[in-house]
Amino acid sequence: MKFLFFLFALSVLAFAADDGCTSTSVCTTPQQGSDDIELTLINDWTLSGKALGVDIFEDGSTIYILGVNNVEGYIQAYDEAGGTLATMPLAAANGSCFGVAWNYDPVDDTYYTDDWADNVLYFTDDFGVTWSTEPNPAGGSGRGMDFDGADYWMTSGTGGGLWRFQPGVGQENIAIPEVSTQPSGLTVFPNGANLGIALAAYNDNNIYFYDWDGSTMSFLGSALCPATNAGSYGLGYCSINEHIYWAYREGADTYHLAEFSFNLASLEPSTWGSIKDSF
Repeated sequence: MKFLFFLFALSVLAFAADDGCTSTSVCTTPQQGSDDIELTLINDWTLSGKALGVDIFEDGSTIYILGVNNVEGYIQAYDEAGGTLATMPLAAANGSCFGVAWNYDPVDDTYYTDDWADNVLYFTDDFGVTWSTEPNPAGGSGRGMDFDGADYWMTSGTGGGLWRFQPGVGQENIAIPEVSTQPSGLTVFPNGANLGIALAAYNDNNIYFYDWDGSTMSFLGSALCPATNAGSYGLGYCSINEHIYWAYREGADTYHLAEFSFNLASLEPSTWGSIKDSF
């Protein structure tokens, strides 16, 4: 029995070293929110490599889906059909990278990544040729990341809520008690005049939706992921088609990128650009 337990412990540690998941909990039942949430699967692609964290690079017409491959040591850009495009090398020290976020400026683009094995954020403004660092407000627990036009957002992979921050300037920790398991991916999107936030968790078949009015976080509800998943790794919102892209793992090592539309009862017509202009 001790030997079997030792093997199980080793398998958990090996898994944690690969994707940052330290939880052994099983999928949970969705929490009930105040609004109906509908997710509709549009596409699902099987990827040739690993994808953690997700962000969407867009320049008004072109969509590039960014996913972290910390095994090969780069950020992979995918097209809208799941095909591989350019790669951006990670910093040599960023071997346990999970999240990636860009500054929503296609002309003067900057990219931030985190790392669950250290306490810093890595950033580059020359597409990975050189990297610099800033302290990570989440320490070594940062996972999914996104940028809302003014602040960066990050899940705390230990279950310690969300972080809203400006690198090197200041940060705020916000509780998300509705998520009872270990958070992973995160994305932000316009929700009327406010900011919407969607997040996923490693061992949970739900996607959780929140509203941020600039000072208060409100839980809108959760919905089952639009495809069967064994590990939920990343979320990214695209303002061009108003869809969310979701990275997940099926089985031991098969990674997928799925695209789905979503409908919230509280979502009012708006554009990502108008939300960003309001900051």
